[in-house]
Amino acid sequence: MAREFKQETMKYDIVVLGAGVIGLSTAINIQTCLPNRHVVIIADKFTTETTSNGAAGIFRPTLEKTPAKSLEQFRKWCTDSFDWYHHLNTDHDPSKTGVLRLSGYQFTDGKIKPPFHHNIGYHFRDLTERELKSFPGDQKCGWMMSTLMVECRRYLPWLTDLFLSRGGRIENRTVSSIEEFAGKCSLLVTCCGLNAVKLLNDQEMFPVRGHLIRVKAPWVKHLYVWNSGNNYIYAGQDDVVLGGTRHEGAYDTSHNEQWFNDILTKCEKILPGIKNAEVVSKWTGLRPHRTFVRLEPEIMSFRGKKLQVVHNYGHGANGVALSWGCGKEAAQIVKDLTISKL
Repeated sequence: MAREFKQETMKYDIVVLGAGVIGLSTAINIQTCLPNRHVVIIADKFTTETTSNGAAGIFRPTLEKTPAKSLEQFRKWCTDSFDWYHHLNTDHDPSKTGVLRLSGYQFTDGKIKPPFHHNIGYHFRDLTERELKSFPGDQKCGWMMSTLMVECRRYLPWLTDLFLSRGGRIENRTVSSIEEFAGKCSLLVTCCGLNAVKLLNDQEMFPVRGHLIRVKAPWVKHLYVWNSGNNYIYAGQDDVVLGGTRHEGAYDTSHNEQWFNDILTKCEKILPGIKNAEVVSKWTGLRPHRTFVRLEPEIMSFRGKKLQVVHNYGHGANGVALSWGCGKEAAQIVKDLTISKL
């Protein structure tokens, strides 16, 4: 059993920097691995203010967007996450956890290799010619699939409550330098997304701007994906999500109606009735991409003071899909480092 933290020796025990879906998942997994240690989440944005909150949240991980350094590692992250979400969908109330099962269609311009996630979700098969002809437009090929959708507007508050119920603590403030934790905490976990550019001088990080629209369309009950996965329609519990865009390197999050109008036009070609749907909200966010997800330990030094760090950031568009699996791996690293010091 891990030793208990002596509060009088340091200001903090284990600090998780960042309160998006990655940070919350990591913090809760650390609590599971080390139940006698004190975990605090420090962030300047929580729940509705985070990028995670705006995400569509479909479980549809892709190797093309933010890969791991090995296929085996990536698959384990995805499988661990899917198993967790399945548990939240079947053993808990989806109206609280935000995790619902969703089936639907993905269209392609030609016969291509099935996507990475085809053997992780519930169901996956080729669409028949008859099925393809039943949709507007000239759909060439496609798949029928059943997966999970994670609505972070519900999921993040649920995770936050779980973290607090286990004795976790939250600090709402801006961190300007990692150095402030040297000599002040037992271990620091960085789940800071794009802030890694400033806090860690990580030049491999880059934003991929995305736009989506939420509409009232209760007649939509399925998911639809096309244009190499860049455009989609997802039926949620409260509304329907229409997307999206991918603007690599763009930092400007001001609303540009051009992009929203383009999304609506493309979605109306798949489901013409969408043009009659009431627009609920429009969202612009920056996905925190990196060449590879950074999930590893590091010992940093500041003016002679050592700081043990575990990094877990750079998940990009796969953030929701990978969050629990990466959180589990990061927590295990934290546990191994903690036990080795005993």
